[in-house]
Amino acid sequence: MIIPNLMCSDMGRSVAFWRDRLGFAVTMTVDAARETRFGPDAMPETAVFTILEGAGGQLMLQTAGSLAEDLPEGFAGGLPDRPGIAVYLRDLSPDAVAAGLPAGAVLKGPETSWYGMREVYFRDPDAHVICVAAPDGPAPA
Repeated sequence: MIIPNLMCSDMGRSVAFWRDRLGFAVTMTVDAARETRFGPDAMPETAVFTILEGAGGQLMLQTAGSLAEDLPEGFAGGLPDRPGIAVYLRDLSPDAVAAGLPAGAVLKGPETSWYGMREVYFRDPDAHVICVAAPDGPAPA
């Protein structure tokens, strides 16, 4: 199983985005003192790492400072200007997600691609590109 771990600058803001806008549920958090909490109410103010579940998979969020502590010396620990990852989430409603995003957040769509997927592209609060997609009719032959 591949589980993306996205760096974030504000854990509360990032969790709220994934939970409230995309319907993910918090399953585990770790705070700055390395105390682990489980369940949907496990969101301390000092969380530095969070696992969420939704769209048939898992996603991890980690503050840049916490990730820097886990990596060898020399890691800058800052967020890049443009993160080098795009997350593709299948089987959520692109139209419903787009309708719930703030004005100006959508980069492209919702529209149906040539390969039969209804898609909307947008950025999360830490500038990661997210695409929500669902089949829009039969796949092309």
